[in-house]
Amino acid sequence: MTDKPVIKLENVTKVYSLPTDDVIALDNINLDIMKGEFVAIMGTSGSGKSTLLNQIGCLDVPTSGNLYIDGRNVRDLNDNELTDLRRDKIGYIFQNFNLIPLLDLSENVEYPMLLKNKKRDETGYPKKLLEMVGLDETRIRHRPNEISGGQRQRVAIARALVNDPTILLCDEPTGNLDSKTSAQIMDMISGLNREGRTVVMVTHEPFIAKYAERTIVMEDGRIVS
Repeated sequence: MTDKPVIKLENVTKVYSLPTDDVIALDNINLDIMKGEFVAIMGTSGSGKSTLLNQIGCLDVPTSGNLYIDGRNVRDLNDNELTDLRRDKIGYIFQNFNLIPLLDLSENVEYPMLLKNKKRDETGYPKKLLEMVGLDETRIRHRPNEISGGQRQRVAIARALVNDPTILLCDEPTGNLDSKTSAQIMDMISGLNREGRTVVMVTHEPFIAKYAERTIVMEDGRIVS
């Protein structure tokens, strides 16, 4: 790790305005995450942990305060610049996989690369990534509904890596998996962290949080420990 935060939140507050009232989802959050760190975020439902991950992932911007990703203040970026930042710097691994049903596994992995380069892949890199996560050539032409949940999560990891992001965001990455498959997936994510990627993971499972170097606990939109 270096001594420079790759993710920095300064007094970040997120308020959602509802017809009946305003909801403070994040309340004056200050947080530094260093390059190469593995951080777990825990908390009960409604604590703000997923909102915090969405902020870090530039899926939303703070109502007030500043969020820096790789030294850039997201509040200063327009929609196109935010899209480029998400695409080029951040990889997402979701609990529900979010694979595209009509595409085969290789096409699912290639899709972010296609959005970036505006042309089909000619390098074979998506196939290499699928092999790296344990899916051989006999499976890569299958569609997501033809494989198991653990295999779908492996595809999601390969897809998250295809644009070589420096930050991996994991939202309950083992929430739909059995314990054996969960351990395999977490070993894989830990290996990616050891290669130098910064990992931020939301989980409600203490044994999954133990894979991280640091655990943040949230309550009512605040970091309490």
